[in-house]
Amino acid sequence: MKSTFYTLILSLISFSLFFNCLKSVETDKDARSTLLAGIVGSCFTIDSCFDQYAKTTDEGASFQVYDQSGNRIYARQSVLDYNTYRPIASGSKWVTAITAMRAIDCNTNSGTFAGCGTVTTGTCVTGGALSLSRTTGEILGWTGTKGTITLRQLLSFTSGLNAGGGNGSGQATCISTLPMGATGTQKDTCVNEIRDQSTGTPGALFQYNSNHMAVAQRMLEVSCAKTWDTLFTQLIVTPLGWDASQAVWRGNYRTSEVTDGSLSGAFGLSISPEHYARMLNALLTNGTAKNAAGSNIANFLSTTSVTEILADQYNGAKIGYSQFSAFGYRWQYGLGNWRFCTTTDIPSECDRDLISHSIGINGFYPWVDKNRNYMAILAVNNIGRKNGLSLLPASSTSLFFAETVRPLIHLQIGR
Repeated sequence: MKSTFYTLILSLISFSLFFNCLKSVETDKDARSTLLAGIVGSCFTIDSCFDQYAKTTDEGASFQVYDQSGNRIYARQSVLDYNTYRPIASGSKWVTAITAMRAIDCNTNSGTFAGCGTVTTGTCVTGGALSLSRTTGEILGWTGTKGTITLRQLLSFTSGLNAGGGNGSGQATCISTLPMGATGTQKDTCVNEIRDQSTGTPGALFQYNSNHMAVAQRMLEVSCAKTWDTLFTQLIVTPLGWDASQAVWRGNYRTSEVTDGSLSGAFGLSISPEHYARMLNALLTNGTAKNAAGSNIANFLSTTSVTEILADQYNGAKIGYSQFSAFGYRWQYGLGNWRFCTTTDIPSECDRDLISHSIGINGFYPWVDKNRNYMAILAVNNIGRKNGLSLLPASSTSLFFAETVRPLIHLQIGR
């Protein structure tokens, strides 16, 4: 897997230099030199690798590693504190998927699962008891082929809801322009726009875009008769002890414009890495999360939900668009997270060296290694002023850092 990754990095460099397809940005020459040195050179400790990487960042960075019990076994920061809330871009997708599975678990048996709030047994029943098999037809009233789209397909980007034409990437404009406190009618208008501009066949293609999760969020709202903010607050924020004033969703986090984030589940959350780790712990430990005091929250997720989130969800779908497939890297997908492994198209083989992650375009990079029983979070908010986006996207520099330090982590934990 490592040699394939470095092939990907070289392909990214060549692609970026040859086509110059990314917007020109102001670049810190020292940072670029440091970045290039990291690509062609080596570092020999996690500390030195991190320090080298941090010099290339816009706002600083932090890096944390946790063992199988959720205990932090490594931490280093530069300027950016572990508890600092920042946008996490596509790191949001994992949060959306976990929120959905929490709603399913709590609707099934709120007496068993922790911190369900008012999402109690049998309260998410519009169109039938909430599950991954519920369809847009049953919950949203869609008809025809698009009415057969399932919640599972939406959370795994195989719903066929492309962005209309081209490679199917991007998103409907209405996702990022919803006014604060958007009404149900305004949200329905947006998801119907997504439906009507899409040309894909449900289950046939994987297309990485924001439209799928917007529809999934609306399905959850309608099924449970609650707003996304209410579901998110009750199922995630309150039990995990997140800061409700800072753990917010925005339709457009790149500007100062205040927009509604009810449909921005693919990209719109701000959170700190320490708080994110409390949630991620549930995937590492098969359902046990952490609260603000660091104590265990048993039955935060069912083992079935953890399995579904991390499992290969392609079910025969082909890759229509993935930002990585252009370079020959055929990563597949779970619910809200990438499955990074050597043999991508055979799930049982992929599971042998699987890294599950949800990397953001700004470089935020959380991953879980179930084989070696640890998780890690690289927190960074690179928006293109210092790290030289004309050379490499921020997500690629984070991936390179992670692939450099992973063998060092394995040595430290002895696995």
